[in-house]
Amino acid sequence: MTNILYLLNFVGKGGTEKYVLDLIQAVGPENCRFIYSEEGPGLADFERTNVKMFQVKMNGPFDIRAAKKIKQIILAEKVEVVHAQFLRENYLAILAKMMGARSKVLWTYHVDVPMGKAIRSFNKIMTSFNHKVITVSRFMYQQLRIKGVSTAKMKLIYNGVEGPANQHRVSNLGKVPVISVIGRLREEKGQAFLLKSLAVLRDKAPNIKWECHIYGEGPQKEELVSLIHELKLNTFIQFKGFSTEKDKLYLSSDIVVVPSSNEALSYVAMEALSYSRVVVATNVGGLPEVIQHGETGLLVKYGNLEELANALHSLLINQELMDKLSSNGRRYFDDHFTLAKMIEETIALYKH
Repeated sequence: MTNILYLLNFVGKGGTEKYVLDLIQAVGPENCRFIYSEEGPGLADFERTNVKMFQVKMNGPFDIRAAKKIKQIILAEKVEVVHAQFLRENYLAILAKMMGARSKVLWTYHVDVPMGKAIRSFNKIMTSFNHKVITVSRFMYQQLRIKGVSTAKMKLIYNGVEGPANQHRVSNLGKVPVISVIGRLREEKGQAFLLKSLAVLRDKAPNIKWECHIYGEGPQKEELVSLIHELKLNTFIQFKGFSTEKDKLYLSSDIVVVPSSNEALSYVAMEALSYSRVVVATNVGGLPEVIQHGETGLLVKYGNLEELANALHSLLINQELMDKLSSNGRRYFDDHFTLAKMIEETIALYKH
């Protein structure tokens, strides 16, 4: 296998890091190199793979010193493919290529961020040197077109996750169905939107039992605790903290809500489908590519409290609908979002 160099500025514990770790394990750590700039909470996960690592400070996308160091590592390690994860790293890899590092450069566009006119102009020039630019959803494909990347350079490869071997259909709701929301406690993840909708649901259907589990940690926790008190939802809500036990997390949930204001493509939505959980998601970003309304889950408009409350109510009173969405969702996952499919398509780009 070709030597692959992965570039990542900050090593957190999010979806991007998971994506790189999955590829390192698939390619084989002995065939990979990893350059990072800033240490973060996910660094230990990379160290456990035994991949050869280098720290290079990357002070912006035009840091010539960093580009020179990256070039030296590419040449010394006989790297044939560089796989960058964000714009900064992609530009630095291309600068290294311009300086004489003869390697293919791929860039995966994970997070949709605003780009001014100057960056859009630079994108036209810089990404012309990319072997390919991977987009993780059709939504992101369209965003990159707007941001100056040629469609000839782009390749749509959906992110993938490893789901359980067996299906776990939600064929019977328990006495107290569990509605779960999973993700970092940040404003854009929409936990506050969900809580306000749950207050509407409680008032709309006071006789229907349910509870909500909030998984994750983050800067908005105190604000969410205050909101729960304000909405008088204390008896309905449980904070579960950060969990790595996916089986326990998903199998103890009946409905998984993805209430985000912005999502390129949601790992949570894909994982929930893999466990045959029923998903209610906002109609934003790449989410409609995972959740087909009425077929693999339900979609609602972000911020519409009544619509989200009604969607949850329709599921809690309709076991037939739950069963249909549960089985359809798993089938759709198997066809589109498996980890094996994502790895196979990405490695094919490395080779060709």
